Amino acid sequence: MLDNIIIGVIVVVVLAAHWWLYKWVKFKIDEGVILKYLQDSVDKISHSSEAIALNTAIAIDRVTAVCSKSKVIKRSAEEKELWGISQASSGE
Repeated sequence: MLDNIIIGVIVVVVLAAHWWLYKWVKFKIDEGVILKYLQDSVDKISHSSEAIALNTAIAIDRVTAVCSKSKVIKRSAEEKELWGISQASSGE
């Protein structure tokens, strides 16, 4: 009986770790795609969630979620849905 409980706990821990790792990797991939788009943009200004979504093939709600959580991508002070690379990370 104790063996079954231990196996059950291990399975739950492994599944939770797998879920967390999957979410983290997905976030980092999406963040990298958005950063690449922002860095490669000719005008180097802030871009809307809609423009980023259109050019990266990431859903608008996902773009907003990733940009909000990112430490490198910052929201524009003027507009709520405009995003750019933070000055500290861009080396300017």
